[in-house]
Amino acid sequence: MKRPLPLVALLLATLLLPACATHLQKKENYLRAAGFRTVKPSTPDQIAHFQSLRKGHICHETRNGQTIYMLADANRNLLLVGSDAELARYQEIMYAKEVNPDTAGAKFAQSFEKAWDAGWGSVLGSLVPQ
Repeated sequence: MKRPLPLVALLLATLLLPACATHLQKKENYLRAAGFRTVKPSTPDQIAHFQSLRKGHICHETRNGQTIYMLADANRNLLLVGSDAELARYQEIMYAKEVNPDTAGAKFAQSFEKAWDAGWGSVLGSLVPQ
C-alpha cells in the first residue's frame, strides 16, 4: 500500500516541470525585449565559464569597470547578456507584465483622456447617436 506515494510524487513532478520551463522562457523573452543579446559559448574558456553559472538565474559580474548581467540557459546552450540599462528595462517590463499588468491599460486610458480633453471628445461625441 505504500506504492501510491512514489506515483503521486512522479505525477506532481510531471505537472510542475512545464511550469518551470514556462517561467524560464518568459524570463528570456522579457530579457530579449529589454535588449539583452544572445551569446553562444564557443571557446573552452567561455564554455567553462558558462557551465559555472547558476542556470536559470540572472548573475552579474564586473568586467573592465562595467557590470554585466547574464542568464544561462543550459537547455539551449546559450547565454543572454546585458548591461545596467538593459537590466533596468527588463525590470520595467517584468513589473508591467507580472506585478502590475494593468499598467499598459492605464497608460492607454490616460492618453485617451488627454486626446479627449484636447478636442477629440467633441468630434467623436458628435459621431455617436444620441
